Amino acid sequence: MWRGVTRWKPFLSGASMIRIGWHHPAKLLIYPIRNNVDGEGRQLVNWVCDIETPQYQARDWNRRGRLEDFLPAMADWHFDWLDVPKFISSSDAILEYPMVDQDPLPRWSFGRLTLLGDAAHPMYPRGANGAAQAILDCRALTDALSANADAVAALKAYEAKRLPATAEVVLANRKAPPDAILHEVYRRTGDKPFKNIDDVISREELVALSESYKRVAGYDKERLKTRV
Repeated sequence: MWRGVTRWKPFLSGASMIRIGWHHPAKLLIYPIRNNVDGEGRQLVNWVCDIETPQYQARDWNRRGRLEDFLPAMADWHFDWLDVPKFISSSDAILEYPMVDQDPLPRWSFGRLTLLGDAAHPMYPRGANGAAQAILDCRALTDALSANADAVAALKAYEAKRLPATAEVVLANRKAPPDAILHEVYRRTGDKPFKNIDDVISREELVALSESYKRVAGYDKERLKTRV
């Protein structure tokens, strides 16, 4: 993944999140994170580019990104609302990160110590689930501590609830991530342009793909209804 932020004039709605392409040749995610960052009304816009490649530095979190390593894959991405090469080239700084996760652990809790969030279940950064699953961990840990006077028992109860649930998300992010819809559309179209998504995939299929991942991640509507 190559990531950066760019100071740019608002485009489309000014609050739009954009996904462009699939991993072949590249996938690009763009969204604004701060308004009016200067006297010209520009926004601070976050972006991340994913490209599948065997060439990477494993677990290197401080590697500076180079435009020549990824921008050629998007050289012809010019839209009437955004010139992607110019937008990326105008970034304040670019960093390169490997896509890293970890096999699910056999246990988290050791006496009065336990793990939570990325320490417990590092996963591919898809669907904002690093943050979302950490929030669910916090809720489960709070519930367990409130229900058990014995801290060791509380941590075991927390682990029993959250370890298998997060393991499922880790594995789903490897084989059936939330952006599986993009892959399916890419497969069906052969990466050729189309005018209407309904000509490629039905609404029922879109809902089924989306809802299946939500059930794994733990925030489908039916499950959320049961929570206060």
